[in-house]
Amino acid sequence: MVCLTKNQWISMRIASAANLFTPAYLTIVAKGYAVRREGELLVATKGGDAFIAEDPIGLLGVIVVGECRGENWQATDAQIDDFIAVFG
Repeated sequence: MVCLTKNQWISMRIASAANLFTPAYLTIVAKGYAVRREGELLVATKGGDAFIAEDPIGLLGVIVVGECRGENWQATDAQIDDFIAVFG
């Protein structure tokens, strides 16, 4: 599976809903992760990394946070304050 680049689509509107579970799972697998269920949770692993969430959409989000922010994924106090100021 190859991901599209921004200039390959006109516009999109996708909402987090059950019909996104399978595409999210397929995206995780396409990114090279192995996915398994542990009780009520999904666990995606690749190399020494493990990402955990309750559903495929959340799991994909956790993976993207880890990939983008790395080992220092946690927000600083200032970033948390900025987030709260915008979103409450």
